Amino acid sequence: MNNPLTPPMPFVWPEPLVSAGFTQYASALPFEVVARAALSLFGVVSAIDAQAVDWMEGYLSDNPKAQLRLVISIHPTCRTTEADLQNLLRLVERHGERADCRMFPEVSLQDRSSNLLCLCGADGQTAVAVGPTENMGFAPASPSQANLVTTVTAATFEACRKWFDYLWNVSGVLRPELVAAMPHLVLPEGDQTAAQLWQDYRQQCLSLAPVDQVHVVLNSETGEVELVDGYNYPAESPTETMGVPKLDPLSDSVARIFELGALVSVDKQSRIPPLEAPVKPEWFGVDSFRQTGMVKSQTSIKVSPFDEVTIKKIDRLRRVSGEVLPRFSFSLADGVRWMPQKAMPLFEAALSITHDEVKQLLGQTLGNDIEAFLGSQYERIRADAQRMYEAYHPGGKIPDTAVHSILNELKLRLDKTQSLKLIPTVAYSPVAFNPSQKSEWSSPWGQAFTLLKGVAEFPREAMTDKFFWRGMRTNEDALIHAMDVAGDHLVPEYGSRKALQRAAEELAWIKALEESPGEPLDKCRALWALITTGQEAELLALVTSAQDAEKNSLF
Repeated sequence: MNNPLTPPMPFVWPEPLVSAGFTQYASALPFEVVARAALSLFGVVSAIDAQAVDWMEGYLSDNPKAQLRLVISIHPTCRTTEADLQNLLRLVERHGERADCRMFPEVSLQDRSSNLLCLCGADGQTAVAVGPTENMGFAPASPSQANLVTTVTAATFEACRKWFDYLWNVSGVLRPELVAAMPHLVLPEGDQTAAQLWQDYRQQCLSLAPVDQVHVVLNSETGEVELVDGYNYPAESPTETMGVPKLDPLSDSVARIFELGALVSVDKQSRIPPLEAPVKPEWFGVDSFRQTGMVKSQTSIKVSPFDEVTIKKIDRLRRVSGEVLPRFSFSLADGVRWMPQKAMPLFEAALSITHDEVKQLLGQTLGNDIEAFLGSQYERIRADAQRMYEAYHPGGKIPDTAVHSILNELKLRLDKTQSLKLIPTVAYSPVAFNPSQKSEWSSPWGQAFTLLKGVAEFPREAMTDKFFWRGMRTNEDALIHAMDVAGDHLVPEYGSRKALQRAAEELAWIKALEESPGEPLDKCRALWALITTGQEAELLALVTSAQDAEKNSLF
């Protein structure tokens, strides 16, 4: 039996490996890890029993900030008993405002509700677990029951939320008298002959002629379940016959990597204006714009509240968002960067450190009173403004009103440092990889290669470039693992002498692969093999083939 499964999102359960008996899930609830990570959990579940109630108790007890809202769907003869509802009622009373449940009795035995759990993490990531399996997922799942666990967009999550809000408000309140009044109904005993007829019919439906009998095998290389016929040929794929796109292993792996992060960009709208204030040239008796025939002249004047050394230091710190970003993200294209979810808190911690430094520097320079600071700088600003005025009007004197206008403009700039962030914030945007979306003018594989190249280079450059960590304010080991979104074969040995030598060799191979001609898909396949297994044969074959082709073209 294989190691127990803890599948990453997205996934459908029961996994064929489990249904075929080759392995089992690491926990009784297949999406245990996803559910436990949720800060808010709401939805509808059907036919719960003590096992589901016990899980809810553990979820709320283990995470004091967790919130739970569930509609419990029950139908005649379902597994839910009065005792289960009593336990649920006590759970709700015990956890107060953090937990609440309502009941929705279905009309008849034939009615079955959806099972939908909506999960919202502390980082705002949204996911759903939806499918036909009852009891919150603890009920035995037939191979025919497809339960999907996946992250969803904000719009999809909002649609689920609206649907749940309606169901919640038309459901019954969980009250002691209603719990006690639930009738305990069971299915009547059926006729033994009828049961045998159904069993025989079921066996007949699932049995085929021996020559066409499909059986399950386990692919030792991929670890996937495969279906073969009596001659060990792959069984017919109905979706392939229909022309439904099928992801090959590389495409599936790359698609999953894209789901582990998001596009990231600096939000320039959140940036406070530069502390050097632009002032009107007219205050210096100069036209801001002048034109003589075909010649145009435009004048701009700025005034700094600080000396040159201080203003440069502040501006350098204020630009840290854009300067630090490349160390916590990978390039997809010019000006487009992608950041792993696990790297986001490390990146934001680095921004917080720098922001505190800017605040401290400003505090030391400005003190507690901006007006008092500007008052102390009045003579310096007036003298500098006078010299600039004389450059335009020799022997002239700058008006006092112009000096006061400059001070007012500087005060407006400095006031914003007290209420706004000094460092620009960033924006995260989901992005997906879809290899089927290609045309004469578009292909996803060039972008995929750029990402994989960055993923491969990161730990290797971190080991071989002595300047790589200069200026970095983060835990080295934590960032290396956060940026490893592909299961890099070198990361477990990061920092060792063997890994260091290997990293230098592989960087050279990656550079040669990047510069060699060839299809991006082929490059991605070769690079993926290098990253995940350390096997360089396919990569070197591509590079050598390109070099041979270039030599032959010279003759």
